Amino acid sequence: MSDPAAPRIESEHGNVVVHLRGDIDFSNTEMLDTEIRGAVLGADSIVIDLEAVEFLDSSGLRLLRRLSAHATDAHANFVVVAPPNSVARSVIEIVSLSQELAVQDSLRPPNRP
Repeated sequence: MSDPAAPRIESEHGNVVVHLRGDIDFSNTEMLDTEIRGAVLGADSIVIDLEAVEFLDSSGLRLLRRLSAHATDAHANFVVVAPPNSVARSVIEIVSLSQELAVQDSLRPPNRP
């Protein structure tokens, strides 16, 4: 049986998308940090998809900050996907983390005119 908090990782041509789901909290952020950092090593672009996250506590927010700092140090682009009205987006907005991180509504690029 797979761990429900284990990330699903897609990697192609230097672009890595990390799909997270379930609860992101103190019980799993250390494991997630280790797995994600290993998966994004050498990436040009990192996307953390929080669409399926049902709970995000302060340790999950710290995880996002650490991953963003790691991406900056590696000169990689870092984006968090959190749909409007989702639990993750609500928490990110409450603590104004969207002022620090690039947050977009979906994995799909915005429509261009």
